[in-house]
Amino acid sequence: MRKSIAIIMSGLFVLCFVGIGYSADVQNGIHVGNAGAFTGDAAAPCAEIYNSAQIAVDEWNAKGGIQGVKIEQIMGDDAMDPAQGVNVAHKFAADKLMYGVVGPPMSHIAQATLKIYGAADLATITTAASKPNLTEQGYKHFFRVNARNDAHGWNCALFIKKRLGANRVAIINEKVAYSENLAKETIKGLKKLGITDIKQETIVGGAKDYSAVLTKVKAFKPDVIFFIATTAPDNAIGVRQTKDLGIDAIFFGSEGARDKKDYIQATEGAADGSYVYHFAPDIYAIPAAADYIKKYETAHGSLSGFGPPAYEAMNILLSAIDQAAADGDISRKEVVENMHKIRGYNGILGFPLSFDQKGDLEGGATYFFQVSGNDFKQIAVMTGK
Repeated sequence: MRKSIAIIMSGLFVLCFVGIGYSADVQNGIHVGNAGAFTGDAAAPCAEIYNSAQIAVDEWNAKGGIQGVKIEQIMGDDAMDPAQGVNVAHKFAADKLMYGVVGPPMSHIAQATLKIYGAADLATITTAASKPNLTEQGYKHFFRVNARNDAHGWNCALFIKKRLGANRVAIINEKVAYSENLAKETIKGLKKLGITDIKQETIVGGAKDYSAVLTKVKAFKPDVIFFIATTAPDNAIGVRQTKDLGIDAIFFGSEGARDKKDYIQATEGAADGSYVYHFAPDIYAIPAAADYIKKYETAHGSLSGFGPPAYEAMNILLSAIDQAAADGDISRKEVVENMHKIRGYNGILGFPLSFDQKGDLEGGATYFFQVSGNDFKQIAVMTGK
């Protein structure tokens, strides 16, 4: 009963602070939110997301902002906890100067906050949340610059079969929306490709010791272990304990593993030769990204793969806000409408970006990397073939 009352009050809270069709003078101010896990095991990639988005904000402000008004980015820390994510969503929805949010980057947080942002007509553009049904529920405010899990799962299955040559596959996934869904999609793809010797196990993220599960996997004698955990530290423990237990299998980590410090360096060599997939390409191979890379590395040091999509997402969001503010007045609904008009946006990701009617990225790809020394080397790009 208390939970039901809390949910009802949550809805009333949003409606109290967000008027239907609310519009305002642009001169009152422009806020954009950044929702992510800025504390905890995912703090490093989320900091890269925030800092990259801030570079985009700074560039817009250096050119005069929007209608002469400086843009302010506001951080909202969800710590990978849906309850905290809901608090962040309420805070952003209640801010009358807030016209869009970059994030949340994790599917289970995006799911928990979808209704709140939708009720507030507040555009959200995620850089990583990939559970397919996020865009299958009829909401118009949610967009993503990354491919969905149904695409990633099939591409990962193709990679395991065609590039890694596996016949026996162990899939270890964390008990959260993103990991469970990607495991399901990958297993479906593997079976379609004729691979039926599959062992699936689950873990709890942040447990720090996965040796019991890995010992069961060792007895299965897999060719490949696909370790689907949200964060780089969990992937690092997985690959290190795989080596410690003497498991003779190729280690294939998930997108969260693409972090030089928390994956490669943390394993002290155990990750060398392992593979990871990711939702973003090797940014260093894209000439259009050179200025962004220079700015990021000058201010923040080493760059991984999480920042570039955030820089892209913030620029797209600000473009939509700029169009909505062209007449001097602005509303959240106008921003959402302009987001849906984005077609062929040429930024730093190496391809023209467009959204379909549901807000999904059209023509998204999955990028595959191998750890070599202290870096990730992109070795393949797959688009379902």
